[in-house]
Amino acid sequence: MKTYLSVTFFIFMAVVQLYRPETDRFSLVVSSPSIFGHVGEDIVLPCALSSNISAEGMEIRWLKQEKEYSVLIFVSQDHNENELNKGYQERTELFKPGLQEGDVSLLLKSVKISDRGNYTCSVITSDWFSDASLSLEVIVTGNTPLISLNGHKGVGIELSCISVGWHPIPQVQWLDVADTDISARSNTELVMDQDELYNVKSNLEVSQKDSDGIVCRVRGVQRQPESYIEIREELFHTSSSWKTAFAVTFLFLLLTLGLLGAVFLYWMKSRVIQESEKKVEESCQETTAKLAESEKLLAEEKDMRIKHLESEITQIKKDKENLTKRRDSDIQQIKDEKNKHIRRLETEIEKSKKEENNLKEQLETAKSENEKLKQDCSNLHNEIKNRGYVSNQELEEMRSVRANMTISQDKSSKNVEVSADGKKVKAKTTIKLTGWDCAIAKESFTAGRHYWEVKVGDIPKWRLGVTNDSDFCEVIDKTKARQYYWALKWKDKKFIAVNCEQEKELTSKQKASVIGVFLDYDERRLSFYNLDNTSHIYTLIFTTKLPLYPLFNCASSDKDLVILC
Repeated sequence: MKTYLSVTFFIFMAVVQLYRPETDRFSLVVSSPSIFGHVGEDIVLPCALSSNISAEGMEIRWLKQEKEYSVLIFVSQDHNENELNKGYQERTELFKPGLQEGDVSLLLKSVKISDRGNYTCSVITSDWFSDASLSLEVIVTGNTPLISLNGHKGVGIELSCISVGWHPIPQVQWLDVADTDISARSNTELVMDQDELYNVKSNLEVSQKDSDGIVCRVRGVQRQPESYIEIREELFHTSSSWKTAFAVTFLFLLLTLGLLGAVFLYWMKSRVIQESEKKVEESCQETTAKLAESEKLLAEEKDMRIKHLESEITQIKKDKENLTKRRDSDIQQIKDEKNKHIRRLETEIEKSKKEENNLKEQLETAKSENEKLKQDCSNLHNEIKNRGYVSNQELEEMRSVRANMTISQDKSSKNVEVSADGKKVKAKTTIKLTGWDCAIAKESFTAGRHYWEVKVGDIPKWRLGVTNDSDFCEVIDKTKARQYYWALKWKDKKFIAVNCEQEKELTSKQKASVIGVFLDYDERRLSFYNLDNTSHIYTLIFTTKLPLYPLFNCASSDKDLVILC
């Protein structure tokens, strides 16, 4: 894959940085590590140089992380367009007027669901590079929720709330007319469709006390559409009130007739006189008339209630038909949108298959070139190391064990002058000093690794090293003292390594103004480095297990040899 060339190029640039000379550096910053974009709209991915220097003439690259690898989506300089991911061609551009102020933000047009993920902005010059990352989340707002009645459930009624086409995952909330959250009573299902959009369905059982109205609200990142439904109280009744009233009246009439019959039989058995019978008969006729009137009133009330219920039932049927039509319309709209998404997805899948085949071929090529680049980097590293140069990483590791040392005037030769802070030394007079006229450090080392740096400047003659004798300058038996003396000296414009009583002239004739000294006591190694060009001068091997004291010799009376902190 050709986009892997960009990654391997960054690897090569990182290796080169280890061996290049110091130069101006810069870094990249993003104003926000996470941004949101809407499907179909344009969005700016922010990125800028922290030092506000001009980015003109620099190479600007934008990459997107795709699972196990990165793809190149934009590059500012002339490159083959086949290197760019086809899904981003003609959809990305820079704000060129902002380049002079270091603005390297990228405009991404017509945002898609597939655009969500992590992006990296990189700026490259001939001798330095930097990068910064951010994430993009894509937002899709679904349709207005649809509330439908599923029917009776026990003594209550079950409602359904459906909304489709969301990203990221929305939250469904049920509210009563007092804005009280009753979502705890609901049961919500979540399904992802083929377009990676979320569809939600929530069921809620309501009772007669909820008949004032129910609200279903779907909460997204930036929008909260909702729907309202009013539940008629009559839907919760299982029988008509007129039947109860009729039954009570009918029972009352039966009891009344029974009582009148008993009275009539009593008077018959007591042989009441005919006049009494006549009164009873008249009373019965009157009662019968009243019963007939009551039956008429009951019949009228019954007809009125039946008509009222029929009207209610008719209205409920109309409401149900309207809801059914709306539901069918919304379902058809959902199906049409879904089919549209499916067709678009099938087209993108076919396109992705073709791109995948091309990417596989490019991947094989990139792997081959990557292996070659790794080998080239390895050869370059070995060549630099063979030439004696030290990497920044190796130098930083030595400096991590820097020793804080000072020179002791008491242990030093009487012919040398030590500064008050114990960091500088020079000859007291212009007389010719010997190799024994040295300054000795207060500190000694018996184990571990230790590093110090000494500024020698343009002093014509000096020597640096270690000795196991703290009275090295005053020792009488010079032959014995030389057996425990290791140093590097500069004389007649050349380096000379001193290993006890033996001296060896070194081939390196390049003068140094700052010398780095690295003592690895456990490995019995004493190394010297030219910090002007970060190169290795020489390493001495010693065998002693006695304490070692750093020593310093300066043949100049007007220039100091300085221990750098």
